[in-house]
Amino acid sequence: MSYYLTTQQNINNWIKGMATENPVYFPIKHGHASYKFAKLEADSEVQFEQYTPTLLPPVKVLIPAREELLSFKKDSEGNTEINSSIDDSFRVLAGVRPCDLKGIHLIDLFFKDGVPDAYYLSRRENTAIIGWACTSPCNSQAFCAAVDSLQHTEGADIFITRLKHGDLLVEVLTNLGEQMAAGTDWQPCEDGPAIKVGSVASMPEEFGRSFPVPVQEIFKKVSQKSKSPVWAKHVERCFSCGTCNLVCPTCYCFDVSDDVNLDVVSGNRTRTWDGCMLPHFAAVGGGHNFRPDPAARQRHRVKRKFEYLPGKYSQGAVCVGCGRCGRQCTADIDIFDIITDLIHEGEL
Repeated sequence: MSYYLTTQQNINNWIKGMATENPVYFPIKHGHASYKFAKLEADSEVQFEQYTPTLLPPVKVLIPAREELLSFKKDSEGNTEINSSIDDSFRVLAGVRPCDLKGIHLIDLFFKDGVPDAYYLSRRENTAIIGWACTSPCNSQAFCAAVDSLQHTEGADIFITRLKHGDLLVEVLTNLGEQMAAGTDWQPCEDGPAIKVGSVASMPEEFGRSFPVPVQEIFKKVSQKSKSPVWAKHVERCFSCGTCNLVCPTCYCFDVSDDVNLDVVSGNRTRTWDGCMLPHFAAVGGGHNFRPDPAARQRHRVKRKFEYLPGKYSQGAVCVGCGRCGRQCTADIDIFDIITDLIHEGEL
């Protein structure tokens, strides 16, 4: 690991320079107030300050909404040729905040577990990540500090922190990061760790929303609330649209379909995003649905974030506190409110 000091303009020029050689995805303004991770173009603005969380997290660049897995074609002799559609092209994700870094880190674990997902892992292995530290809450609905995401840097190749006097502290965390930093005019910084500690100490003591108990206690409370009326309370106005799943940095479920072309000898296999809040998600052959009730689907979703996956992977909460699900929910249902109600349930 090495540390450097540089200016905002140098970083902006460096990022735009990389975009002339490889696709660089950066939070770019979309509409009047929203941001999305999109490819930098020659006329794109590179700025880090006027930032609100993107509608979709950057991990979705690595998990397309619809992805071809393979194509197949049968020849005149009846033999079938199958070609994998693995993407091994190189890309850069820049301006990734700590909560989204943790989301990518968790998805890495999930897709490496069991039978490794070659499609995701190929994209991930060919992706460089430039992280950007949050020194103030990015949005009123964020609760990243409450779920231990605020200081997450694992998964980044380079991580940048703005210092109080305006300069930027650059941490080079991997060999790929060293290659990316080669040739820059950044100034080496021997006391980088101490400088970073100082910048963290200057952050607001109350960083975003907070739960009334530490996150480790939440896991136990959620595990004891399977029959809680809170589940039904928070789906009274739910449309079961699945938006909360689709914008979540740690949701990764998908459906697979095989499609045959009109020539009846060729076609492809694709996968598309799916979500546990959708009514059909737990339906199986024969017409049975294991979770036909929205409250059961909400319980499953929350327990995945705060019980099942934390217990399996020992990585803390699998909700990163970005607040996207609450912001994007048409009915204003917020996982933070659900957890808070579960914590308070039964208290006088």
